[in-house]
Amino acid sequence: MAKTTSARRPIQLLFGALAVLLVVTGTTACQPRPPAKDRVIFFIHGWSALGNGTNCNSAFGSLESALRADGFTGTFITVGFYDSDTNCDLNLRSLDSSIDNGTSWKTLSKVFSHYIKDNYTSKNIPVDMVGHSMGGLIARGAVQGSTAGESGFSGPLLVEDVVTLAAPHAGAAWYSYLCFWGQCSQLKPGASDINWLATVPNPQGLGGTDWTVLGSTDDDVVPSSSALSMGVPDDRKVLYTNIEHSDYQSTPASQARTALALAEVDR
Repeated sequence: MAKTTSARRPIQLLFGALAVLLVVTGTTACQPRPPAKDRVIFFIHGWSALGNGTNCNSAFGSLESALRADGFTGTFITVGFYDSDTNCDLNLRSLDSSIDNGTSWKTLSKVFSHYIKDNYTSKNIPVDMVGHSMGGLIARGAVQGSTAGESGFSGPLLVEDVVTLAAPHAGAAWYSYLCFWGQCSQLKPGASDINWLATVPNPQGLGGTDWTVLGSTDDDVVPSSSALSMGVPDDRKVLYTNIEHSDYQSTPASQARTALALAEVDR
């Protein structure tokens, strides 16, 4: 028996060495991938009182420049929906003639979902999104409604990363209770469309979607508690104390956090 055990030892040592080699080789081959900065990114602006319109260059130009300086190379597409919006790459009104300045954000989400599905998801092209204020609800609604297959929405979307800047996920500030009609009526706490969002705290597109939500205690339009009201990990709920509602896109700290979120690699 002693000879048999001794004879087997070289073989056991050989297999042990091969196992170590395989582990080392496997570890070397699975190096962390670099951040993905070549995605198509959609920038969706927010609500305008009386539908007065938004200049997309003014709304997102500073953020776009910051992202370019940080190495982002993908296509940037700004999205509008008012008849008086200017310098927007895409106006949802061009996709649906029934849209007017009072169309609810959930209906805009439906139209937007079909655009993403037809032009990107159907071609297996993943996209990222940045939504400011009501624009964040449009982005969230598009992912949520399409995944659920709800009436009017497209099928599930290939959306990897979404950043919402002061989006009223649980409703806008207290004075929004005075909104009884139009878009504003669906931005107040307790509105039917806001309640609909709450049914899915962390909506997921095809392959998964990473959400990062930004809010500020200095924001008089959207309470920080509402801006952070999504079921996402705590490190993706980013609270500031010195950013006003219209300044997220131009503040270096929130620009850097947005860049970090958008650069997340594939799952």
